[in-house]
Amino acid sequence: MNSNLGPNSASMREPPVDILDTYRQEAGLSHGELWLRYFEFGGMSTAFELEAYLYGVLAPSTYDHDLIAHALNERFVELGGNHPVAYSEAIRAK
Repeated sequence: MNSNLGPNSASMREPPVDILDTYRQEAGLSHGELWLRYFEFGGMSTAFELEAYLYGVLAPSTYDHDLIAHALNERFVELGGNHPVAYSEAIRAK
């Protein structure tokens, strides 16, 4: 994310700060379930930090964002869907 933007600024290149939490809710995962999936893929942030990422209080690193996106996308595949959560490279390319 662009650190030059204030918390109320919007950018066409960045998703809304709570988009990851919106996807979490659509996937039917609790915070704890998402954290466990994220941790299984190698995430090292605490469950509290993950919640802060989801609500836009903290900005996840590119690595953490991609692990969260992967965990969510895996859940959507389990539910018979596609991969709706963008990885950081796709967000930067927009």
